[in-house]
Amino acid sequence: MKLRELAHTVSYGGEDRLVVEDGTVLAWAEREKIPPWEAQNSFLEEGVLPLRYLKNLQGIDLSDQQRLGRSSVFICGCGGLGGVIAHLLARCGVGHLRIADGDRFELTNCNRQWFCHSGSLGRSKARAGAEQLAAMNPLIRIEAMEDTFRSETAAVMLDGADAAMDALDNLETRFFLEEACRARGIPLVHGAVAGWWGQLVTLLPDSRCSLSDLYGGRKRRDPAEEAMGVLGVTASLVGSLQAMEALRLLLHRAPAYADRFVYFDGDSGLIHAMALSP
Repeated sequence: MKLRELAHTVSYGGEDRLVVEDGTVLAWAEREKIPPWEAQNSFLEEGVLPLRYLKNLQGIDLSDQQRLGRSSVFICGCGGLGGVIAHLLARCGVGHLRIADGDRFELTNCNRQWFCHSGSLGRSKARAGAEQLAAMNPLIRIEAMEDTFRSETAAVMLDGADAAMDALDNLETRFFLEEACRARGIPLVHGAVAGWWGQLVTLLPDSRCSLSDLYGGRKRRDPAEEAMGVLGVTASLVGSLQAMEALRLLLHRAPAYADRFVYFDGDSGLIHAMALSP
């Protein structure tokens, strides 16, 4: 059976579009004994858009959606930043998300971590997050790694990644993630938040800049930052900017934050950007 025969037409943006329902994709995948994400990509390659992505169009085109379906992103951390990034990339249709976190949810995470709710308390952040993402978008591949990023896990966690998201909360692991990404030619989008304040920067594999240019000789988080807490709105904003930068990278568009230190001041509502110098 030709896949286009399983589709129907809708009018959107002044054009007729061939679309397919989730249930049809999943049924075809089961019949063909292939994973849902492979089925999704087969429909996309035939010019049939899963209906759930219809409102992506105009912002991106069908070829962009095809590219997203073939893309893989590693998200290091499933807390305040990582949960936001994972939600948005899953909804957009990134075909493979690998999420890693060795912690479990506790009640104090509820103010800012999108995967945390009364039903996920005490559970593995990565496992609970993967289940929520699979329920949100059953057409993509979600890998949960219930472990920390370190020398023993780096190769597996970064395997096949087109981009990596730094959603961590400690400097030592951030520096190691940067080093591992650079060695493998993987662009890294760094984000950090404290109180009303947030920051991000993108480090490409050939960048002359590094996180050391941002943090100097510091190897541990400043206790003053920890005392500021983390507001959910700050994490949501910075995580959203990281997700948007990830889309630019995956779609081969110019990254907005490559070697640029972006600082968000929630008190004033202003976003400042400046060149990062080695």
